[in-house]
Amino acid sequence: MLDNSRPWGKSWSAASLKDVKSKGYKGDVVDVSDGYANNFLFPQALAVPATKEALAKMKAQEKRAARQVALADKAARKSVTELEGQTLTIQAKANDDGTLYAAVSERDVAKAAEALGVSIKPKQIQFTEPVKDVGEAEVVAVFAGGYEATFTIDVQPKG
Repeated sequence: MLDNSRPWGKSWSAASLKDVKSKGYKGDVVDVSDGYANNFLFPQALAVPATKEALAKMKAQEKRAARQVALADKAARKSVTELEGQTLTIQAKANDDGTLYAAVSERDVAKAAEALGVSIKPKQIQFTEPVKDVGEAEVVAVFAGGYEATFTIDVQPKG
């Protein structure tokens, strides 16, 4: 839909909603041609006209995002202090030699951490090598913000 109040051949000041190759990054106010704005940026929701209201809305969204990052950072540091140096016990089926029938998975470690009161996702857990035997193994949990917690899992035979 064309804005007939603007004469043809003029440029728009557009506030980027997303990164646009060779035009700018999210949050930038860029000057673009009338056709580029009306035919590409606006219909694909890559930018909006840079009005006072749109800029105020973007600033509020940036503040909200910064607050969420700060909360996530605080939660990550708390989880690291709770997990660092701990020993989690995991029960698994094993044969008489101490070899597990199935390797300990990230999901098993996440459930053991939940029992300790730490919320962690399986994709955050990294093994140095697969845990296929009864005994202790070192595990690393990676959190947002680059925080890491190193802890031990103690695999015990079930039954």
